Amino acid sequence: MLKRTILAIGLIASQSAAAQTSPPADSTQGKTHSLDIAINHVGLSIGNSRRLTGLRLNWKDEGVVRINGINLTLWSPGSSPRGEINGLSLGLIAPGAARLNGIVLGGGGIRADVGLTGIGLGGLAVLSHGSIVGVSAGGVAVVADSSIAGVTVGPLAVVSRGPIAGITLAGASVLASGGARGLTLAGLAAVLQTRASGITFGGLAVVTEGPLSGVTASGLGIAARGDMTGIAAGGLVTFASGRVRGAHIGGIAVVGESGISGLTAGGVAVVSSGAIRGITATGGAVIAGDDVRGITVGGLGIVAEGGARWITLTAGTLVSRGDASGLLVGGYRVRSPTVTGIALSAIQVRAAELRGISVAGYNAVAEQRGITIGLYNDARRLHGLQIGLFNRARNNPPATKFLPFVNAHFGSDKKGKRSGE
Repeated sequence: MLKRTILAIGLIASQSAAAQTSPPADSTQGKTHSLDIAINHVGLSIGNSRRLTGLRLNWKDEGVVRINGINLTLWSPGSSPRGEINGLSLGLIAPGAARLNGIVLGGGGIRADVGLTGIGLGGLAVLSHGSIVGVSAGGVAVVADSSIAGVTVGPLAVVSRGPIAGITLAGASVLASGGARGLTLAGLAAVLQTRASGITFGGLAVVTEGPLSGVTASGLGIAARGDMTGIAAGGLVTFASGRVRGAHIGGIAVVGESGISGLTAGGVAVVSSGAIRGITATGGAVIAGDDVRGITVGGLGIVAEGGARWITLTAGTLVSRGDASGLLVGGYRVRSPTVTGIALSAIQVRAAELRGISVAGYNAVAEQRGITIGLYNDARRLHGLQIGLFNRARNNPPATKFLPFVNAHFGSDKKGKRSGE
């Protein structure tokens, strides 16, 4: 046995010496000096064998074609453009080949030129110039030039130039040029181009260049260049350039440029260039470029470029450029071209047309069909009842135009118009 060992060492040494004096080989083929105890490439190999099924021990892998079984390498790999290692691959520095399939462990890292499939654990990093599929963890980062799928952990970052799917955890950042699906957690930020869906968390921010759907949370802000659907909570701002649908919270504001629907709460403001529908609440202002519908509560004010419907409440000013209907409460003022339903204000209700009941300090109505209650009620054309300290019905005869406590007009106002001319 000892003689055989000495003979093998001598053979390896002589081959190494010959390799040093011979012309350099093609880098794509690599040096293939090895001591093989194998039949038809099945067995044991010591050295840089190109093909083997079994146990292979090598200093540096280069020019590998196919290895099946257990592969142990000590140094960082050279080029193996067609290389494939299947099974258990162990590297003191970094195991590598074009394709790595199975369980791959690298003290320094892992490098796959085409793809990594299976379980990959790298002391510093897991790197693939193609895809990564399976369970991957790097001491610092996991990086793929193509897609990542499965369970991926990078204490600093997980980076993909393609999509990420599955469970992705990063201490600092998750960056995906192709978007992300599944569970994505980043200590600082998740930046996802194209789209994101599933559960996404960023300690500071979640940003996507496309639509965002699912459950999303961030310490500072959430921004989507597209629609946002599902549940989202941003410590400061929740923003979407498209429509916002579902339940959304912003510590300062929720902004949906193309519309907001569902349950929405913003600390200071809820803003949309489109309609706002559903249950909406903010301590500051609700501003809509179209209708406001549902239950809408704004601490300081509500402004709708369209109409306001159902229940609309604010301690400040309620302004509806379109028709307003339902229960309308403005602590300072309610203003709309047409008010239908019940309007309440401590200071003023102003409408071109009122159909219903208005209670305010000052009711200023062009055409009233219903009841106004206040300190001073003024109607250009009254078709109903005024109750207040001073009541003015301009379409009444001169004797009853101004009346204290109660004023009324029922029926046609043609006679009143002639008498007042």
